[in-house]
Amino acid sequence: MLNVKTVQETLDIIQNEFERIEEREVLPLEKCMGRILFEPIVCSQNIPSFNRSSVDGYAVRAKDTYGSSDSIPVELRLMEAIKMGISPTFTLKANHASAIPTGGELPAGADAVVMVEYTEELNEGSVFIQKAAAPGNDVILKGDDLHEGQVVFPSGTRLRSQDIGVLAAMGVADVGVLKPLRMAILSTGDEIVEISATPVGSQVRDVNAYVILAEAQRMGIQARRIGIVRDDEETIYQTIKTAMEDADIIVLSGGSSVGLMDRSLEVLNRLGKPGVLVHGIAVKPGKPTLIARANQKAILGLPGHPASAFTIFRVIGKALIERLSGTSFPDTIVQAKLSVNIPSNHGREEYMPVKLRKENETLIADPLFGKSGLISLLSMADGYVRIKRESEGLTRDAWVDVTLFDEVKR
Repeated sequence: MLNVKTVQETLDIIQNEFERIEEREVLPLEKCMGRILFEPIVCSQNIPSFNRSSVDGYAVRAKDTYGSSDSIPVELRLMEAIKMGISPTFTLKANHASAIPTGGELPAGADAVVMVEYTEELNEGSVFIQKAAAPGNDVILKGDDLHEGQVVFPSGTRLRSQDIGVLAAMGVADVGVLKPLRMAILSTGDEIVEISATPVGSQVRDVNAYVILAEAQRMGIQARRIGIVRDDEETIYQTIKTAMEDADIIVLSGGSSVGLMDRSLEVLNRLGKPGVLVHGIAVKPGKPTLIARANQKAILGLPGHPASAFTIFRVIGKALIERLSGTSFPDTIVQAKLSVNIPSNHGREEYMPVKLRKENETLIADPLFGKSGLISLLSMADGYVRIKRESEGLTRDAWVDVTLFDEVKR
């Protein structure tokens, strides 16, 4: 018999029963995409380390340009031009200017840059300034980007491509990161066959393992398929026990439904303390879900139906991974109008898959009604709408939050 928990109770159990796994390594920057920092990154120097121009133009003293305009330009004498990568050794004199490229270092005495579009250079070694500049105009000051002592990335940051660029600008060649979580995916059930096989009778191909493997890889997890194990308690026990030696998370698919062939509960309680923590969640789809902890190893038992397994992994599995990795994978949420009523009086929190479309610049959410065993729902859906447990449903034309599976429907 299931001892059902609410979704919130399940999330609280995950937070209370599991701890961040902190196996560390130091990698060269080029191998750190998607990796998670185990300690903060602190900037050791000001970036930029000098005052530099953000445009092509002329370095000036702002007060020398006051009152200038198209009709009454200010004439400034030219000093030597500034070259890229070379610090100027002169001080800009009063009523003078110096040609400067984008990224060039301002000479001492200069406090602004006038874009070349607002100037006209004369043959006599002078330039007309046709627009007044204020101090700091078109200048990136020393330390404007990053300043010495600044915590740029806190511990637990999952590095993105733009973050790699910031670290490169800081001169960080080697980065301390957490080793990726290791996941072993095990399919259980006498009816499950490999995807290369032709199902006979009531057999089905092992869809779930590949769906979960792909989703785990998307989150930067080092995941692998163990294979298919028949509904034999001792075989399941030995397979999981072996997998625990080099995996942080074991994901079972297909052995969490209630029935005579359900061996998962007994197996998980044999593997280590405290054993099964959650045996059933008040959620649709995905009620027969198991969560266990065997000493320091996490075990997640998913429903057998693909849509249910995928949904539970996106919600509950993601929360478990976030807890163990010490980072977050924020959901992308968009608002859309419901095209039809969604009844819901199951006493369970419900995740309704929806397909999005545009109608007169308004985003419309079309619910995909269907049973949890329908594989096509996986690829048809753009995201899901959460219906709270105490709700009796959602009405047509209501604005709802749609959690996207991918950032493709904006």
